[in-house]
Amino acid sequence: MPERIDADWADATAADALVAHLNFRGDAEMRWRDGSSTTISAGTTCWLRASPAELLMARRLASRDRHECLTLVFPDAWLRLTLKGVTSQVGDAFEPLISGTSRCVLRQPLTEEDEGWARGAMPPHLCSQARQLLDSARLTEFFIHSIFRSDTAHQAGPAISRTQRVAQERIQRVKDLVLAQIDAPPSLDELAATVGCNPSHLSRTFTQVEGSTLSQWLRRVRIEHAASLIAAGKCNVSEAALEVGYQSFSHFSRAFAEEKGVPPSQWVRRLSGDK
Repeated sequence: MPERIDADWADATAADALVAHLNFRGDAEMRWRDGSSTTISAGTTCWLRASPAELLMARRLASRDRHECLTLVFPDAWLRLTLKGVTSQVGDAFEPLISGTSRCVLRQPLTEEDEGWARGAMPPHLCSQARQLLDSARLTEFFIHSIFRSDTAHQAGPAISRTQRVAQERIQRVKDLVLAQIDAPPSLDELAATVGCNPSHLSRTFTQVEGSTLSQWLRRVRIEHAASLIAAGKCNVSEAALEVGYQSFSHFSRAFAEEKGVPPSQWVRRLSGDK
């Protein structure tokens, strides 16, 4: 049977199952043993198929917003039973998640409809067995609605050309490469060579896809990673700066203040006060 897990950040993967993370607030990250990573931004649904053995770490990223995520687990045995006879009708985006065995990730905007469903209260008068039956039915409804609306949803919105799709995939690969070596990321020339385009084209494409330059994005993720290390008690401020590639503490402090609105020393004091 499908299962829902209400937690700040639950186990990101499950054996022999399809997992959906409905990420309401805050950002989260999964780091894989092959060196790549997957970031789930606020307001995003992330559908994921991966073996727990592939996952190195799943964590929430430090931010002003408390991380709030609902995790749904759909076991393969349940998928086979539920989709018997209709697997061929599953939308193209979900087909590798349903029938594949290799790691696959699909990110989608979290709709108001989905968030309303997720936050919907269970009738308080029901006994526990009735609540379980109703919850299972609601999970089934959400799943069926999600996988069969994908093609329609894409058709209803602006058409995405093959060029746009290639650009998005290329930028995601660049982001994964940078995140795998965040303390000493590849240069723009090295990234361009790896993903098969010239540096100026990559720079323009990154800005078009992400809405910020590569350097602005890199600064943001470095500061978020440093903040998460500090918040977890793994590093002090100076150590965190070095971990994310800042050799100059003054440069780190300035970048931190620009991203977080306060210098690291003040941010740490606020963090201690919250605890």
